[in-house]
Amino acid sequence: MLRRLFLTLAIATSALAINGAAWADITILVPSGTEGDGLRAAADDYGKLKGTKVEAVQAPYANVFEQGANAGATKSGVFDIILMDDPWIPFFAENGHLEDLTAYFKKAGMEGPDSDFLSKSLAVCRNPYNTGPYVCLPYVGNAQMFFYDAAKYKEAGVDAPKTWDDVLKASKKLTENGGGRYFGYVFRGGQGNPVVADFMPIFWSYGADMFNADRTKVTIDTPEGAAAMKTFMALRDVSPKGVESYNANEVGTALAAGTAASSINWPNYVATFEDPTQSKMVGKISYSPIPAGTKPGSSEIGHWTMGIMSASKNKQEAFDFMMWATSPEQIKVSALRGNPPVRTSVFTDPELTSQEKFRHYPVLMEAIQASTPRPRHPKWPEIENAFGIELSKAVAGTITPEEALKSSQEAVSRITNLY
Repeated sequence: MLRRLFLTLAIATSALAINGAAWADITILVPSGTEGDGLRAAADDYGKLKGTKVEAVQAPYANVFEQGANAGATKSGVFDIILMDDPWIPFFAENGHLEDLTAYFKKAGMEGPDSDFLSKSLAVCRNPYNTGPYVCLPYVGNAQMFFYDAAKYKEAGVDAPKTWDDVLKASKKLTENGGGRYFGYVFRGGQGNPVVADFMPIFWSYGADMFNADRTKVTIDTPEGAAAMKTFMALRDVSPKGVESYNANEVGTALAAGTAASSINWPNYVATFEDPTQSKMVGKISYSPIPAGTKPGSSEIGHWTMGIMSASKNKQEAFDFMMWATSPEQIKVSALRGNPPVRTSVFTDPELTSQEKFRHYPVLMEAIQASTPRPRHPKWPEIENAFGIELSKAVAGTITPEEALKSSQEAVSRITNLY
């Protein structure tokens, strides 16, 4: 159910007083979880600093997309800013729901965001990807990393896993010795976003992709896709029973409890693993880039980005807030609140990197810069759901891996009208 948080602050700024303007009301749609919590806290800070009346509306992941899409389609203007998962950007931009930020940067005397942002963090904020105008600004620097228990891996004869073969070698031994209580690997196999998020880095590491280079053909059911699926099924076989229903929380719980040795996961779980009140594995989990298959490993990038809704009645005020919230100082504050950064200066800040809880920052910055975006298609949510249903069936064993690739190829071809 949608939860509303009203942050109403009655301090007028001198600029507003001078201009004789009414208070600016900024309404922000944010997801539940640490990403949304961080921006809600920033909105509170901004209100106290600027005297702007801010309302942050929080909703579960899927509901953020649905409510944002509805607001865009109806041009209601109910939201000024939406905090988006980056694969949603083509849908919102190509349906005219997002404001082109070019004119706002020019008014501020800038060509675009400054160069302290990581280049891959900026690339996802342009539509088309990396070439079009900016339609949002990066706020939360998510990209997947490989998490593993270094001591357990060493026991299994693998020091630092570089390839998926290394991971399988260690995981098979650990699961065999675990007696059904300890597993070498764990992954998200739940339908839709969960299983797709865990499969895509493996898919890419075997040279596979969902579309050909010019996006004129679906290319899921290929020899490269089959090689990736073979590894994915082998990882399932060394994972706990029931992973076909697992999401990120179940994976994080297994690692934190010390009942699984490795997985792909998102950086926001680092705080859980390093918290002695939530984890038995404090200081014991190592972080590395995604392992290689036949090609170098590549993380799925999953940035949360802020865009201005085109129907907003407070566009300049929204842009001003976004510029403030993504400044180096505020991105550092956001990092201290638990969100991974998007700026080089914050990733390399000695005050942060000297702390044990931020020891993963060099790996995460490398992972972002080597990351791959999910296919930039306006129908991505529908594509992801269809692909994720077939993958999850394969994980559950109700269809064969070959059938999953074939049916995924057919489903995505129907959705995109590419045959």
